[in-house]
Amino acid sequence: MRPLPLLALASTLGLAPLLFQTAQCQVSENATAPLKVSIKVLPGQVRFETTRFDVTAGKPVELTFSNGCIMPHNLVILKPDAEPAVIAGVNALGLEGLEKNFVPEVPGIVAATKLLQPQAKEVLTFSAPQETGDYPYVCTFPGHWYTMRGVMRVRASGVKLEAAQRVLDKPAQVPDALKHSEMSHKPMGTMDHPFVMRTFALDPGLDPAVFAHHGVGKDAVKYDPATRLDITKKEADPQTGVVREIPIPVPSLKGVAGAIAVSHGPDFSYVWDSTECRLFYAWRGGFLDMNPYWGQEPGGSRSKVYLPLIVGHLVYRASGAMPLAEPNDPSPVFLGYKMEGGLPEFRYQLGQRVIREKVLPSAKDGFEVRVTVEGGATPNWKVNAADLDVTTVRSENGGLAVAVKDRPEPEHVLPPASPKHEKH
Repeated sequence: MRPLPLLALASTLGLAPLLFQTAQCQVSENATAPLKVSIKVLPGQVRFETTRFDVTAGKPVELTFSNGCIMPHNLVILKPDAEPAVIAGVNALGLEGLEKNFVPEVPGIVAATKLLQPQAKEVLTFSAPQETGDYPYVCTFPGHWYTMRGVMRVRASGVKLEAAQRVLDKPAQVPDALKHSEMSHKPMGTMDHPFVMRTFALDPGLDPAVFAHHGVGKDAVKYDPATRLDITKKEADPQTGVVREIPIPVPSLKGVAGAIAVSHGPDFSYVWDSTECRLFYAWRGGFLDMNPYWGQEPGGSRSKVYLPLIVGHLVYRASGAMPLAEPNDPSPVFLGYKMEGGLPEFRYQLGQRVIREKVLPSAKDGFEVRVTVEGGATPNWKVNAADLDVTTVRSENGGLAVAVKDRPEPEHVLPPASPKHEKH
């Protein structure tokens, strides 16, 4: 299955090629010593380097999890049929997600790490389940479980354990996480009951000035939709001389890594960015087509875009610097969101102030952003010159109400897809 791009990568996807050595599960000669497993995150690819490892039923395991990515990740091992309930529990966490490492208090979790920040490492010790079978492991940071997946195979005592399988040893076709769920690849909310989803999102030609705190993007990897595998070339490791299959990179597409997409039905949708902590764009006429990102229903191949596509037409696109930031303010820190009054309320810290922000939908002719502040005076909302004709700001109930009128936005045209059976 085609790996997906970056996440906190600000305006792109994928990763330039890397060289990997064969993974091994190391077992001590002492029968009571824990079986040692090492699992890393592939930087920028939102997937685990190790996609399968074996353990012996009931025996101790020492798993070292390393996050070499620029986004936070965890690793949660589940009982065979527990994934739907666990993911539902994650989606229900809301503002508590970060505090609980996005690990809900629900049955079916065998073991779990903390939510590791970039470059962090954790050693997880646990006893393998007594019951043999395939135990999936995923990253439960919202949206990551679609690609950050693997399986821990529990073998009976006396059965020989196979070496761990890594991504480039034998590409695995991971089943579509939605295949047996009730989730649609074209989800939709309503005005009264919005659908809220953390996801990678398209950058529809935003002003570069809005990406003040995003990282530098990297290239994607060529991919054959017919086989759902990377397109590779043979290349010798310059240090060892060992010949490996190396993925072939392609120029990156621009994407929004920390997006929170909200649908109020076909009449109004928007993307709020958790890195810049601001509204990025809004549109009408539909929500998102997730097929290029999740794969075609049910569990089919992905296209060459690898990002959800906007369904409808844009009516607002952010420009300029963050409207609430002062010259000496540090980078904003996202604190999560919580459903308040039926709407997602986004919370973030800006210096000593905690900002709460809501987007009030409207079926036509514009919308509003409501802002309240804890720990300081109400800040000044600075309207960028490009938005003066459609934006008005007023004080209301100790906060701010920012009214934004609809305006026609240029259509964003994606680059053409590569041929399905491109060979090298």
